[in-house]
Amino acid sequence: MASDGTTPALEAEQTDVDPVPERVQRDPRRTRIGRILGAIVIVVAIAAAVAFALTSGVPDSQVVGHVAAVHDLPATRPSPSPGQLVGGLPAPNLQRYRWTPRGARVDVVGTHTVATSFFSRGGRLLGISLVSGGPVAEPGPVVIRPGGVPVHQTTVGGRTVLSWRRGGYTFVMSSAVVPTLWMRGLAAALNPSTTAQAHASGAAG
Repeated sequence: MASDGTTPALEAEQTDVDPVPERVQRDPRRTRIGRILGAIVIVVAIAAAVAFALTSGVPDSQVVGHVAAVHDLPATRPSPSPGQLVGGLPAPNLQRYRWTPRGARVDVVGTHTVATSFFSRGGRLLGISLVSGGPVAEPGPVVIRPGGVPVHQTTVGGRTVLSWRRGGYTFVMSSAVVPTLWMRGLAAALNPSTTAQAHASGAAG
């Protein structure tokens, strides 16, 4: 005989509901570390993007000024040996003129690879860069013509800047503390004529 009430078994099925899963407990220290690492990654990415934007959009008319600004940055590579390449570009050898190597770095300015070598003498620091690619504008008047190569001189941010074109590269030399006559002597030594090489070497100081 059928019962008018609900059977105990059916009543048990209706009330037997799966329990609500407990919340996953998160370690607040791990969460904080994750957020910090994420922020660092974002900051680095933004800085890299900004640096690329600042250098990738540099027109050839402003490359020399930006290269001179690179000379204010620290070296990121060891000094190359004489004849060794830096970033695929030949490194100038100033040791023969009693300048001590102080490291190197490689940058990209506009569409050009820039290989910079640093040297010091008497506590004075000098930067000299080779710029790859086609010619760029060389600001300032021509002050000397060693070996027939016109050397331009200007001032950028308190730095004396010499620039010239030789052997398929643009050279940029700058310093805020090296006397201008010393720098011109070095430029002359690096651009000797076949008949005046010995004299140019003596002019390097």
